[in-house]
Amino acid sequence: MKKILCLTTLFLLIACKESKGNKEEYICSPPPPTFSMWVNKNSEVHKEFINERGNIDSTHIALYKQVGNTKKEYRIGFLYETDPLGNTYLHIGTQLWFENDVYTGKTETLYLQNATKTYKLEVNGYMKDTKCGRVSITNEIRVDGVKVENHYLAK
Repeated sequence: MKKILCLTTLFLLIACKESKGNKEEYICSPPPPTFSMWVNKNSEVHKEFINERGNIDSTHIALYKQVGNTKKEYRIGFLYETDPLGNTYLHIGTQLWFENDVYTGKTETLYLQNATKTYKLEVNGYMKDTKCGRVSITNEIRVDGVKVENHYLAK
């Protein structure tokens, strides 16, 4: 997942602007969309994603969508990130295709499961066409029916 995130960041950095006289022509390539949730390392929720040795419990964490009677699992990756205020978050994310079943323009239901609990994630978002290509826009995320701010499972 670190490779995917690095590639995504690289694609973002590759976007550039070229000027020609008074006309500006943009040459850019937006990164493929991702879906991510952040969990504050100091929260009680964070403990649900950690094993008895204090490491990320990657064997018991899954992100999936229920399609009929089957679970459509997404490949996920984990890493810790620290914001400018010094808060550290567990980042749980997946790389999506430009045509995907998460950002559809209507509310889609995903499930984030760990060893002790399964969270119901209702994602309302869409893919927006820009002059640089398609980018994902998130309108709202609800976790177990409660609206959350900016993809934070536990802030």
